[in-house]
Amino acid sequence: MSLTYAVVSNKGGAGKTTLATLLAGEYALGQQRVLMVDADGRRNLAGWWKLCHAKGNVPDKIEVTTAATQRAIADVVERYRNSFDLVLIDAPGVDSVLQTTIIRSSDVVLSPVQPGIKEIEAAGQTAAEVNDINDRFGLSVIHMNVRTRITLPGRSLAAYRFIRPFVAGLIEANYQTMLLQTELFERNVYRDIQNGLGTLQMQDLTESVRKARLEVKALVEEIELRRVAAPDEVTA
Repeated sequence: MSLTYAVVSNKGGAGKTTLATLLAGEYALGQQRVLMVDADGRRNLAGWWKLCHAKGNVPDKIEVTTAATQRAIADVVERYRNSFDLVLIDAPGVDSVLQTTIIRSSDVVLSPVQPGIKEIEAAGQTAAEVNDINDRFGLSVIHMNVRTRITLPGRSLAAYRFIRPFVAGLIEANYQTMLLQTELFERNVYRDIQNGLGTLQMQDLTESVRKARLEVKALVEEIELRRVAAPDEVTA
């Protein structure tokens, strides 16, 4: 039976599709069969997949489908649960009724957080929604925050310095959420792959790609470590 991860933020342009693509490529590199589900009406993920086919850059062990309704999302997760190791959902970039179904269907919800107040607030809204759904339906969906599009100058910004205490405040308020230590930097290669170049893991191993791959590998390793440890963290 597969695991289901969803990338969720109520803020459009938060970097959901990029994060989903990076994760899918790394899990596929680890010989896992990945189904990516484009549930965002802008269809950025489906557009990337179409370009990959047009340019002959189709990654191994990854498939992409779309799901535009609550029923379609639930059906896709149920139908392919035994055919893939990981179902990875790219959620809508606005608050939507679809999010309840997406979160209920997920084992892990990941929120990309850029160093900006609106992006931070959107991650907080997702954390609250995950916790509300867990309470209402007796679930234990795990919520993780991933810092993205980080730059060295940006680390001096007040918004960047606010991310850690903001998540700490959510935890102090008894929200079950966490801030991952691994950060994704602003990299040209992350933008380039969205033009139909397949996954990061398919690119020639230049120095910039090497650094990016180490970053994404570390992120996936941390996600899995924290996912496995989450029940113990909650009960500690």
